[in-house]
Amino acid sequence: MSRFGHLFLGLILLSIGVAGVILYYSYCDACPFPGGRMGMGGGMRGMGGMMHGMRGEMRRNMDEIERKTEFSSPGEKIFYRGIGSRGEFISNSHGMQGVGCAMCHGADAHGMRMMMMDVPALTWKYLTNPEGHIHPGGRRHPPFTEESLKSSILAGIDPAGNPLNTMMPRWQMSAEDLDSLIEYLKTK
Repeated sequence: MSRFGHLFLGLILLSIGVAGVILYYSYCDACPFPGGRMGMGGGMRGMGGMMHGMRGEMRRNMDEIERKTEFSSPGEKIFYRGIGSRGEFISNSHGMQGVGCAMCHGADAHGMRMMMMDVPALTWKYLTNPEGHIHPGGRRHPPFTEESLKSSILAGIDPAGNPLNTMMPRWQMSAEDLDSLIEYLKTK
């Protein structure tokens, strides 16, 4: 590898390390910096409070998901754990295993703030709102139907044909599992 290649690789590794330290101190409970999480005190204290609030909501959500050990339907198991009717993890574009919709959309399916973005609700009432949806950034689409929700889950396309944010995984699930998940979402 050339000298430039080594330098470039070193800068990348250094950047990853700095990002890791920032993330660690954003979420740690025993942060040694004055001012708590993100520790900068003063003007950054608001950032620490924001990170603490996000972490609190995400932690409560994860605790609720972890406490859920019995499932009333295959759709509920998919929603909470991403496990299909055959007992296998459902593949997705992000390579996540053992997590389902609840991880980002909330155990109650009412949406939540995650990683600096608002994740929308998955309640059937919200999805099928006759007025449709306007998302931050101006993306608009009509209400979901069963078929358009399937396209959203599988291909990341909303009812108007707009691509969803790339943070939304594209799932590779069977028609049977899709139907089970949608039936479960209708109860939310």
